[in-house]
Amino acid sequence: MNHLIRTAAAGVLALGTAAAPALACMPPPYVQDFQKHPAALHTGPKAQVDFASHPAAAALSDADKEKVRRAVEAGPNFAGVYRVVYAPCGEKCSTLLMVSLANGKIASLPAEKNAYANFRSNSRFLVVRAPGTEPRFYVFDGREFQPAKASREDS
Repeated sequence: MNHLIRTAAAGVLALGTAAAPALACMPPPYVQDFQKHPAALHTGPKAQVDFASHPAAAALSDADKEKVRRAVEAGPNFAGVYRVVYAPCGEKCSTLLMVSLANGKIASLPAEKNAYANFRSNSRFLVVRAPGTEPRFYVFDGREFQPAKASREDS
């Protein structure tokens, strides 16, 4: 009888372990919102990064500026023509910057320090989450970020 209980417990643990990774890999419900806000990918030449166009970018070290330049060379990763990069803003601090591949200008994303974002190269939809907060949703209209509501249906 003791062997039967141990076998049953092992089976329950195995099922729980097998199901946990599947649940962890499920996409969030707002994934389809990326497709609802498409953006054409930039195919023209890439402008030189204008670090003077943003105070946080101007304050970067030479090594960090070089990292931003290399990231921009990889091409757009947001809204077709922008490269979003995480840049240091002090000890244990990072900020999100958005570099235009078309003109090299740098802008901030609507995010606090140490926030992280979900975005796609072919979408204008942006998800921002600061530590300990619910995600916030935006659509970039080419000039500014407009607050948006995300879908809550499964994708």
